Amino acid sequence: MKLYTMNCALCHGTLDRKPSPLATSFYPPPPNLISDPPDDPEWHVFYTIRTGIRYTGMPAWDKALSEQDIWKITLFLSHMDKLPPSVQDFWKANFNAAAPAGDEKKDEGKEKRDHH
Repeated sequence: MKLYTMNCALCHGTLDRKPSPLATSFYPPPPNLISDPPDDPEWHVFYTIRTGIRYTGMPAWDKALSEQDIWKITLFLSHMDKLPPSVQDFWKANFNAAAPAGDEKKDEGKEKRDHH
C-alpha cells in the first residue's frame, strides 16, 4: 500500500477510490487501478511497471524502484481482493474505503463481458 501510495496514486487513483487529479491531464488517461484493478497476468503487470508504456505518460520504473519493490506493487494490485483481514481493516480505518472484494472484481469482469 505504501509503495502504491507513494509512486502510483498520483496518476492511478488513491486508496480511498477517488480519481487522480492528474488523470484528466493525460492522453490516454491512466486507469484508476483501485476502482478497476488490472486483470492481466502478474508477469504482464510487472513488465508494464518496469518498462512503462510507450506513447503514454506511464514511465519505466526500473531506474526508480528495485525489482523487489516492483514485485510488491504487482502483487498488491493483483491480490487487492484477497488481502488478509488485518490489512483490510487497516485500509478501511486509514483511507475511509473498503479494499476491493473478490466478488466485486468477479462481478465487474462479468459486466464487462456481458457488454461485448
